[in-house]
Amino acid sequence: MKTLKRALLILFIAATTIGFAQDINSAGESFNLGNEAYKTKDFAAAIKHYETSLGTCGTVGAEADGLKTQVNDQLTKAYYYNAQNLYKEKKFDEAVAEFQKTSKQAEITGDVKTKEKSDEFIPKVYSSQGLGMVSAKEYDKAIEVFNKALQSKGECVNAYFGLGLAYKEKDMIPESVENFKLALKNGENNAGAAKTVEKVKDAAQKMLEANAGKELQLEHAEKAIGYLNQAIEFGNSSANIYFMLTVASNKLKKYDEAIAAAQQGLTLGGDANNLNFELGKAYEGKGDKDNACKSYKAVTGGANLKAAQYQAKDVLKCN
Repeated sequence: MKTLKRALLILFIAATTIGFAQDINSAGESFNLGNEAYKTKDFAAAIKHYETSLGTCGTVGAEADGLKTQVNDQLTKAYYYNAQNLYKEKKFDEAVAEFQKTSKQAEITGDVKTKEKSDEFIPKVYSSQGLGMVSAKEYDKAIEVFNKALQSKGECVNAYFGLGLAYKEKDMIPESVENFKLALKNGENNAGAAKTVEKVKDAAQKMLEANAGKELQLEHAEKAIGYLNQAIEFGNSSANIYFMLTVASNKLKKYDEAIAAAQQGLTLGGDANNLNFELGKAYEGKGDKDNACKSYKAVTGGANLKAAQYQAKDVLKCN
């Protein structure tokens, strides 16, 4: 009887050992298949094989720890590159999910760099998705997505830029300006955001100039000046801003401000005929005949030429 029990025990141990060996071999085979797929850059297939290998390692226990470490390392890389491929294919939701997997997997393996890169990609993916929605005129959806980007990274320049664009299209100007300003605040000292910062400045200036123009047509000079002063906060490279500021200031009889704006517009290479005509009006309004005459005489063409000549010859009696 004892001999029989001993024999059965030996058979059990042998069978168990064979089973463990088969499981480890199976895990190893899945790992190798994953590596082959990884080499051909079929990262989605590699992930399936690596996950299968990990599942098998889990049934083996401590004896598979060495293999498990290798599989986890490779799985982290496969998740990361698969996420990038999904992003390139504009499968944004899937890409975000995959970068989130990468981040968690990188924590397991202690891969700090890959975790940081994955976390950095998530707001970038959301921002790209949002900009596509703006182009498709899906502004409310875009706003939701940009806010997701900001939940992931509070200083995301692209997300603030995108929000500015979406609110601009919804004619929500104060909200647009606020987000454009936040884009500048978070991007001006960031060399990697330099191109986006320039886009922000351009978009904000054009939006505010356009709104100032509408207000001028409605004879709302004070509102126009408000928009134009905001535009200047995004950069003072537009001569047209200073031309409109001159016109608006003249309408309000703020002649010193009109003169300063016109001179800045001329410095920036604005339309000299239009600017000099408005400059002449400002000097005339101040009672400065000599400078008014000089400015009107400097108008040599354009729609205001006859009016400038009339003011100089018949009104001011310039020499």
